[in-house]
Amino acid sequence: MARFITIFSSGAGLAGGNLLVSVDDILTVKAATATTTTIIGAATVTTVTHTTVGTTPSVRDAINSALTANPGGVNAKVALPMGITVSAIVVA
Repeated sequence: MARFITIFSSGAGLAGGNLLVSVDDILTVKAATATTTTIIGAATVTTVTHTTVGTTPSVRDAINSALTANPGGVNAKVALPMGITVSAIVVA
């Protein structure tokens, strides 16, 4: 059974809404800059653009927490830190 994490984007139009990311594809999560986090997978690289409050926990930590929060579960929501808003998610 596939397992996913959900990241909500407040972007307009097709850039907004929930994105499901397959847990099975994720190799590592990297805080690229203060406003971008990269999810590196075996076949994809997903860039999450977000606001920053300059404090921890970071979006990277929130994603890692979602990955480990529900082992064996089907879907875990990424609980972003207070004040953080995702504005775009790009999968390449």
